[in-house]
Amino acid sequence: MSDEIILQVSNLSKCFKIYSNPWHRTREWLSRKKETYHQSFWSLKDVSFQVRKGEFIGIIGENGAGKSTLLKIITGVLKPTSGSYQLNGKVLSLLELGTDFNFELSGRGNAIYSAELLGFPEGYVQKRLEDIAEFSELGEFFDRPMKLYSSGMKARLAFSLFIFLECDVLILDEVLAVGDIFFQQKCYARLEELIAKQITIILVTHQLAAVQQYCKEVILLHHGEKIFQGEPMKGIIKFYQLKSGLVNNVPQPVLQEKISVLLLETPDNFFWPADEVFIPISFPKTNYAQITRYGICNAKGEATANFLQGEQAYFCCEFEIKESIGVPIAAVMITNKFNVLIHSKSSCLQKVSVPKQVSQGDRVRFCRSINLSIAPGEYVLGFALVTMQADDYACIDELPQAEFNSRIQICDVYEKVGIFYVAPHYTFNHHSHFGLCNLPGDGQIKVITSSNNQ
Repeated sequence: MSDEIILQVSNLSKCFKIYSNPWHRTREWLSRKKETYHQSFWSLKDVSFQVRKGEFIGIIGENGAGKSTLLKIITGVLKPTSGSYQLNGKVLSLLELGTDFNFELSGRGNAIYSAELLGFPEGYVQKRLEDIAEFSELGEFFDRPMKLYSSGMKARLAFSLFIFLECDVLILDEVLAVGDIFFQQKCYARLEELIAKQITIILVTHQLAAVQQYCKEVILLHHGEKIFQGEPMKGIIKFYQLKSGLVNNVPQPVLQEKISVLLLETPDNFFWPADEVFIPISFPKTNYAQITRYGICNAKGEATANFLQGEQAYFCCEFEIKESIGVPIAAVMITNKFNVLIHSKSSCLQKVSVPKQVSQGDRVRFCRSINLSIAPGEYVLGFALVTMQADDYACIDELPQAEFNSRIQICDVYEKVGIFYVAPHYTFNHHSHFGLCNLPGDGQIKVITSSNNQ
């Protein structure tokens, strides 16, 4: 990677004037006493950073953090209130896909028209039209009027056009969700080719798995301020802490004596990753228990939210017990983007070693390993903690399902704790399957020869 600085941002700030009604703008403009009728909203506050040639950098933050405002300033769409920036080289920006398209023109016509608007010489894009058409997968629609396109087709055309135009810096704002997962994979593969050519890429997205997978560095914005710049995983953890309100209120570790007592009760083969894997979280307080942190990691204990189909993942969480309970029973839940419950299993179904009761102030650690033999996609992770009297738990195998449900006491359920992603293998193997999940079993084929062939 080059040491050449291609983008230098110095103390950028942007203030918008918010008027309660349109007339106040006019009154303020005509006021001889310079009266103000607006409220100031600072979308950016003294943001500084630099990007080197060939870097793939991510910018993350919640809605309203100032991400799009920052990019619009860098690309010249907005002027900063204060501060400066220096951009060395040609920049292409996909801030709002397809906004400059002429809906009466075809996809081919728009590709030519857009390239000319961007300053590319006549005939430049024509040499690349077939590559653009093939990549976009629009088929015959490439030569049909854009007014017949869906929003997804417009986005695919715009992305396909821009990645075949030469530039020094490519800025992408929430554009890698276009098309299905296979088209998205092709988009990422193309981005890797651009990185190999030392093209600088700035990605603004809520897809944190993409940030972790591809970005070498991440900038986290919050209320217009840059609060972190560094390794992607650390930035993602800080982002989750922000969402949970724990950035300035990270739970303090409990006393070492208490930890020692718990470890003595833990099986020798208990899998528990390092503290840096965990993300502190905070939900509304409950009477019995409170989840304090969770972690997602691979078999090596490395924090990750990206897995291949069939790969083993570890989902861990820790509960703080608010009131003494009986036998603790923990469960993990996995739902897909359609809110379909893909998997749910509790610790009592796996015959794990558990105490007869847990006292107030104790912590319950739960870890579940799962071979992710499920369909590629994005999934939501949840946890639950329930409890049961020791006598009931001793005969749990004899309890009917309805009876079991009547004898448990729910401590709390957390349906949306974290997110992880499952990607397909590029070649068929024993993990490959179609449908929501992989069901265990064997298959055979036998050919019965017809009498005509005997």
